[in-house]
Amino acid sequence: MIKVKCGDSEFRYYSVSEAASMITHNQWGVPVNGIHSETLRRAWRDKASAGQACGHHIGRDIFFTLDNLEALGYEAEDTRTYWDVGEITELIPLEENQ
Repeated sequence: MIKVKCGDSEFRYYSVSEAASMITHNQWGVPVNGIHSETLRRAWRDKASAGQACGHHIGRDIFFTLDNLEALGYEAEDTRTYWDVGEITELIPLEENQ
């Protein structure tokens, strides 16, 4: 996940594999426990070829927001309550006098 803060706004961009695992309902509204990442990539490619961008190219990969997944017809939810240590880019202490 790429987390971007700009003032009070926060944006989260999920990689294809992360986004695919967060999907709770497929395009037909059937409850699922995630989908295959290539299924999500194919759905993105189909929309992009129709001229409707529903994802973001960052570097060499595609990243999705929850709104992008909704535009593709999926329902998704970020239920993670932790981040892997490898995903932390900066730690800022809350108090200076430690």
